[in-house]
Amino acid sequence: MSFVLRHRILLLFGLASVLLVAALFWPEAKKSGEMQKYYSVPPSQLQAIEYSGEMTLVDKTKARIEYTITREDNVLKPKEPLYRVDIRSLTTADTKIVRRVEELRNLKRFYAGSLMKTIVQDWAEPDFFYVLKHEPERDAEYGIKDCPNRLTATFRSGKRQFCVGNSSQGDTRRYLLDVDKDKLLITPDFTVRRVQNNIFAQREQSLYPHGNEGADLIEIKIGAEPLKKFPLLKEKTGGLLKLRMLVKEEEKNKINVWHVDGMLSVKPSHAAELAQLLNALRVSAPFATDAAGAEKPASEVMRAAGIDAKSVPGISGAIKVKKTDQQDLNLSEFAFFAPGVKPTPQPAFQFENQLVRPLDTIVVSQYNAGFISADLYPRLNGILTKFENDFLEAQKKGDLEKKEREKKEKEKQSPQLPALSKP
Repeated sequence: MSFVLRHRILLLFGLASVLLVAALFWPEAKKSGEMQKYYSVPPSQLQAIEYSGEMTLVDKTKARIEYTITREDNVLKPKEPLYRVDIRSLTTADTKIVRRVEELRNLKRFYAGSLMKTIVQDWAEPDFFYVLKHEPERDAEYGIKDCPNRLTATFRSGKRQFCVGNSSQGDTRRYLLDVDKDKLLITPDFTVRRVQNNIFAQREQSLYPHGNEGADLIEIKIGAEPLKKFPLLKEKTGGLLKLRMLVKEEEKNKINVWHVDGMLSVKPSHAAELAQLLNALRVSAPFATDAAGAEKPASEVMRAAGIDAKSVPGISGAIKVKKTDQQDLNLSEFAFFAPGVKPTPQPAFQFENQLVRPLDTIVVSQYNAGFISADLYPRLNGILTKFENDFLEAQKKGDLEKKEREKKEKEKQSPQLPALSKP
């Protein structure tokens, strides 16, 4: 006690300093009308988003849709989940888009691209400007009478249900009713607009949706027809290749090195070129056909895409990731078809205004089917030509080494004549 009395001025000064610093760095309370979070839940806790209501489809035309966005585990990148879109219903009263709706109505399932993360973030931590008292007699004014546009966010801990209303203040804000808490919110329009925009435009266009880095095994089968161009490749591999990625340590860095399993003749740079092309390839004009996913083979997608069962792929195979020494997990099967193979009948395209050139070729995976640029199939053949040249170079080198060995053997076996002495 005597210590406190003796040093009371110093202690009071220290306490005042602490309070001053705390006041300087303490976050300022949000004022009414400023954007703030209505609730905040980690996006990893959001399991599904269900939406039933109006959707903008083509040139601002409207359709009615019911769909669900579902989170799935990603075996390649556990921290980056996959998002699957399931379409339950699609209708329209607009005669301008009846045909387009009919085309898309057959599509029930696909996997979404990177923008879906933004939509998930929107509803894991929704923003708002104001919370108003809900007056049911004004529901028609707010656009929430009978809840024509309903959104449900399902978290591990429970559900949040909302009725999406009309735009407000020059289409920059939107009325949103929290059904469970009976609160009327004024929110940013962009949060709602993302779920009401054309959901079909969100399809991931890669051969597989898991991300284009991390796959470490690619199995390839070259068809009989293209294999005719590569006699050494046929002799050495029979048209079957396994590309494997190994982690190599150089000084203090670790680098990924691709190679052809059991074929040291193929240069790692050429193996890497083929692996990178397959991992990064995007289907430029995808068909509106269902994604089979990991459970069903690519042949089901092929059949839905109108590819004749008798059509033999020029190049096919599977992209995988090593789980254990004894097990590889399949990411996706794939099949590239030579120019001239066309679907019959051709399915509708999922995206609007798709341009397809006569020499564009077909690719199919477990997640996508559609056209790729005309130059990609020749690029695949070009890389295989490099493989062929690698085998040819190794063969020539082996022939030279064999001749050198034979020459040395002959020299050893030849009798050495004694040198003649001078008279």
